[in-house]
Amino acid sequence: MPSFVDWLRRVVLMGESVQDAPPVLTESDRAAALPILRASFDRHLLEVAGPPLVFDAATAVWAAEALAAACWELVAGDVGESAAGREPRTPGEHLTADVLLRFLPPVYRRAKARDAAGPLARRLETMLRRWPLSGVLLDLDGSPTTPSDFAGHPGLQLLYAERLVANPRSGWLPPAGPGRDWAERIFEERGRPLPREPTGDVPL
Repeated sequence: MPSFVDWLRRVVLMGESVQDAPPVLTESDRAAALPILRASFDRHLLEVAGPPLVFDAATAVWAAEALAAACWELVAGDVGESAAGREPRTPGEHLTADVLLRFLPPVYRRAKARDAAGPLARRLETMLRRWPLSGVLLDLDGSPTTPSDFAGHPGLQLLYAERLVANPRSGWLPPAGPGRDWAERIFEERGRPLPREPTGDVPL
């Protein structure tokens, strides 16, 4: 049976989840996983401009466990509720979690196709709305439940805008401010109109 660390290494290097048992993270696994998570964060950070961002170990481990649990539940059924309630507090936490949460959208799509009202699909939707840097990769209606201004970090605002232009939804447009300015700039550069916000008008 592959260890949690073996599973993690395959995910970050190949983007594949291979499991034959429910994920279990021991204290030794946690210690061995942290260098992998930190190295993955450092590589991800190379894509983000702006002020340096700080790796958050607790968030990294939480995101790894959340992804492992979701992947296992998708193929094996319910194994219990994972910690969907964690929320980002700093720009560094946003990017730290995104190292692995960016792999959740395909899991969510498959879970939704199987049972849109099922516990896995509902839990993943809640989680991805709370982590908008990863949630913007999905075509979710409505809006994120965590602010998408990333505490003013321009690199994260730019990355968010670049993801939004590939999958535009009006509810996920950043509010007025620098984040919205980045979105408008990226949409204009790509020759795409901003997604229209609902007006409530009914066409005749």
